[in-house]
Amino acid sequence: MAQPTLRVLAFVNHFMIFLSSAIVTGVISYLLSKFGNQNSTHIIYQEVIATITLALWTFGMVLPFVRAYGGHLWPVNLILSYLWLTSLVFSAQDWTGGRCRVIGPGFDRCGLKRTAVAFNFLAFIFLLANTVIEAALFRTHYADRTRSTATHKEGPNTSAAGGMPHTNV
Repeated sequence: MAQPTLRVLAFVNHFMIFLSSAIVTGVISYLLSKFGNQNSTHIIYQEVIATITLALWTFGMVLPFVRAYGGHLWPVNLILSYLWLTSLVFSAQDWTGGRCRVIGPGFDRCGLKRTAVAFNFLAFIFLLANTVIEAALFRTHYADRTRSTATHKEGPNTSAAGGMPHTNV
């Protein structure tokens, strides 16, 4: 796949990751501020992961448009995808299967909790897809750099007569 296509796909994924983390941060922050932190370990974990991702991807969204960027965030995507998978598991354990009214915070806010579960899932999926896209971008960027340095080391192909390029007539 060509590098411009990979860059556009990376930007779309970065934007969706940013959007998902912003929504999860907003929902979890609202639940924490409004209802306190009952059953705090899982919800605090979700808040921390969403906030870290939001902070990173505030700046990371523009990276695909920087020419020198070559997918160097793929290890970060991989690590964060596993952290978001854990966040998804925590939210699904706590708030699905009829448990959203039993487990706080906000015992009657099942819609908000399901929204957090859904956007945990979306953030995980887009981070996983972004890992693959950024790894491909890293590979093409590295191949382009290797190819350009090999061309500069060899120099132009010239004949012995007058330094003019050799042509077959």
